[in-house]
Amino acid sequence: MKPPPLSKTIVDLFQSRVKDGYYQSPLGRLRVEYSSDPRRIAEYARTRFTRSRLVRTMIAEFHLSRNSLVVSEDDHVRWLKPLFLPHLPMDGTTPTMARAILTAALPTPAPGSGPVTVNVSDELIRETYRAMLDKVLKIDPLPPLDDYIRKTRFRHATRPMVLEGLMYSLNLHRLLLRPLLYALEWLFFRRTRYMQRISQKLEKLIAVQAVPREGSWLSTLLDLRNQGKLTQAQVNGEVTSMLVASFSLSSALGSALLCLAARPQYQRQIHDDPDFARCFVMEVLRLYPPFRQFGYEQVSDGKDSKCPVGASGEFVISTYALHRKADHWDMPRKFMPERFLDPDAAKGFRYLPFGMGKRLCPGRWFSLSLLEEAVKYICSDDSHIILCRRDRLPTGHRGCLVSFAVDDSLTYRAR
Repeated sequence: MKPPPLSKTIVDLFQSRVKDGYYQSPLGRLRVEYSSDPRRIAEYARTRFTRSRLVRTMIAEFHLSRNSLVVSEDDHVRWLKPLFLPHLPMDGTTPTMARAILTAALPTPAPGSGPVTVNVSDELIRETYRAMLDKVLKIDPLPPLDDYIRKTRFRHATRPMVLEGLMYSLNLHRLLLRPLLYALEWLFFRRTRYMQRISQKLEKLIAVQAVPREGSWLSTLLDLRNQGKLTQAQVNGEVTSMLVASFSLSSALGSALLCLAARPQYQRQIHDDPDFARCFVMEVLRLYPPFRQFGYEQVSDGKDSKCPVGASGEFVISTYALHRKADHWDMPRKFMPERFLDPDAAKGFRYLPFGMGKRLCPGRWFSLSLLEEAVKYICSDDSHIILCRRDRLPTGHRGCLVSFAVDDSLTYRAR
């Protein structure tokens, strides 16, 4: 069967409902395979592959991840990643970090004020970012930086990646056409432009209004820059990656809180058995993965007749569809954390919330630990608040780079 042209791929590639299959450009120079089949993913995982250059370029051009590990070449990642990992908080630190995020994002209501309702996503982004600066970048913000963060509203963007694919295909990221891109963003995607301006402002403020602690990640980055091993743009990229990580962490934590409110029986279960928080978090990441798709690529060795020698093949995994595959999950659309009591539940390439291969999310264990500790805290007697019942589970944005709940209203009261 002849694969659809790339023009259709650009429209369909990053939508969660696109069918598994091959898509190819008319000239045959780029082939894209889209899959949510664990068996095909396992087969692909046995080959030599890396992060997709197409996806990395789109993220760099249309989002905040410029010059960071997220969009870097493998050699750079292989060198810098071991220097970064020791700066991630250890398990003993994450309970305090989780509690600090939640108490700041969801402050205790004033006595006699009754329940409070917030849009939890935006509140979590700001406070998670503050925690990342403190515990990962390890800086002490001076008053101008601290005041700016406190007063700024951090808003998640909702622009679908399908539109970014279209903009990429029209070369709007090129220098000559960038004014047109800015005009389109100002007219239709002001939230995206807003966060780009916030990110640039934060880079400048951190450069002059933050004191790096001795041995911190920021001081390490600055030392590498002074030695000529990193450029200033790469240092800025790693600084901004703290904000990028705050978006994905806030997406997952927001979904977890909304699920706890919608299924209060699990609050009692986690209260009585804190270890069950791991199962709960894994189920949240199954149904509400912050990243709905991952892209990979490999270079043909000439054995695949469908892809000419030297042609770049793109392999896109729909995490959203993979995690809801009826052939591989029992009652896949039901929120059922108990499924992860089975130690084999996440095996077999059917559960990939952090991607796969050598470009796995470097902070995945830290992220899991932080999410678990946040859930444990909210369900414990030490929690400063009680979540009010919510009548439904959250619904995530489809087709966005990072998926936040469409309705993220969370109601809570003082304990």
